[in-house]
Amino acid sequence: MRYENKFWHRDGHRFFNQTASVDLSGLRYLHTGVDTIKQLYNCLIRHDVLCAIQQAYDGGDIVFTWGGLDWLITRSSKASGYQFILKNLDAGFVVLLKSFYADADLSASHLKIECTPQLIAEHTPESLTAEIDRIASLFCVQLVYAGVSVHIAVDVKGFVVPADFEARLVAKAKRQYKFNSISNAQLELNETAVIYGAGQSYTFGSAGSLQFCVYDKVAESLKSDKIDFWESIWSQVPASDFDGDFSNPVAASEYQIGDTVHRIEARFHHSVINQFCWGTKLPDGKSLSIKNYSELAPHLTALWQYSLNNFRLQHSTSYIDPLWQALIEDIQFFCPAPALPYRREQKPPSDSSRRNVAFWLGNQIKLYSRKRFNPEYVVSKLLSSGLESDLAHYFGVLFYGNSDVLYDVLLEFVSEKMRLHLLNGVAA
Repeated sequence: MRYENKFWHRDGHRFFNQTASVDLSGLRYLHTGVDTIKQLYNCLIRHDVLCAIQQAYDGGDIVFTWGGLDWLITRSSKASGYQFILKNLDAGFVVLLKSFYADADLSASHLKIECTPQLIAEHTPESLTAEIDRIASLFCVQLVYAGVSVHIAVDVKGFVVPADFEARLVAKAKRQYKFNSISNAQLELNETAVIYGAGQSYTFGSAGSLQFCVYDKVAESLKSDKIDFWESIWSQVPASDFDGDFSNPVAASEYQIGDTVHRIEARFHHSVINQFCWGTKLPDGKSLSIKNYSELAPHLTALWQYSLNNFRLQHSTSYIDPLWQALIEDIQFFCPAPALPYRREQKPPSDSSRRNVAFWLGNQIKLYSRKRFNPEYVVSKLLSSGLESDLAHYFGVLFYGNSDVLYDVLLEFVSEKMRLHLLNGVAA
């Protein structure tokens, strides 16, 4: 089914078109902001730090003091990619140190620093970036930014998740999660709430790409013991009927104890941010550069609008839902979205990637020749490897999904190489 993304006519809180009218006067925005920042570095680990951490851990100490701060030490699994997790949530940091996939004495992606929402709320993007860099310098040298990921969110009151929410949400990513009762949660650093309330919490997309979530933030905050913090944030929003009398601060607040607050959240993996950098061009023709939180902040409004279009709630096949239109038009993170043609692209191939394709292709053909498979079978296996676009670039042909040109060029190349291997005795 083909969906359009038409916008409604709007008069304040009233949205209308030729056949319908929707009133969103009961909708209130209680918070708009950044929930999570994760900064990655390529770097060289300070040898004295790594030795001290290892000695403390081997000696049974769970607290390690470094840089004037106490850090709770835990060993991590390969799933995280890092060997040690150093945590000080009071200061607002979680440090993941020493890549599982590189030696400690080599410069590599050895460091990732995560920040809590409380710390983010206390800083500007510039000051937080400087603070993250300061923490990074405690553990590593030769620091080079390797990527930044972000979770941006809006907390709303007066929104009821419709019963047909899943059916009306058009998403390129079909991986979805819905939990109908509180059972289990991954809550570290507010990582996420996908399991609260009967049909009230949804996650769309992959954690390694762009993920979109809608969930009951009050229930999640109670579970993660962060309700006091978030209620202090929500309570700063004045009531719609506030008359200016501050003698009753409770009545002056839009948020009241017992209110339901839903969080609408977009989570951008650092690889997605990198794709925007490769695909988006500045007016001078240069590529967009986003290496840290300070450089990312001016683009958050545009990323928010992108996420709402990528995961779009439809009112009908023609019109987006009025709530989605309001979220697109009303919400701003730090500044308006720059007038840039934001696009995502995969990393452009380099000469080194061409060499890698050549080595891989040559080895594959040699191995298949030894087994004496026929060329048609070999080509079918090569085209099902997931590297079709790389092969198309290597041979200089256009590739649009299923391309006969790529098949014909590859078949001719493979047939000739296999024939030469047989004649030269390589396949013997």
